Amino acid sequence: MRKAIFITAFLVGAVMVIQSCYYEYPPEQTPYTPEEVSFKTHILPIFVEKCGTANCHDGTIKPDLRAENALRALRSEGYINTTFPEQSKVYLRVADGSMPPSGALSNLDKDLILVWIAKGAPND
Repeated sequence: MRKAIFITAFLVGAVMVIQSCYYEYPPEQTPYTPEEVSFKTHILPIFVEKCGTANCHDGTIKPDLRAENALRALRSEGYINTTFPEQSKVYLRVADGSMPPSGALSNLDKDLILVWIAKGAPND
């Protein structure tokens, strides 16, 4: 009986040790440093090409993400939260894959948007 308890305890301990071991893969690094991420170079093209298209955010649906209006619309209509970038309306919509309806943005595009918001969403 004592041997059975010892074996059971050993097996339970071994399973617990094996289950608790895992390898945490480092997050993929963007090819850009935060200082390099620019609204005009990186963010605006994403919004114009993927979001500011006909029957989408082309001025008929808020926010207006056409090139000439995108930054003002995002800032003035509360889509950007620079204090908690992950909680920005625009980021939440692209992060969950619900926007754009034509297909989810790439992880790189999502990361660029998040980095830009974290920088304070500058017009650079």
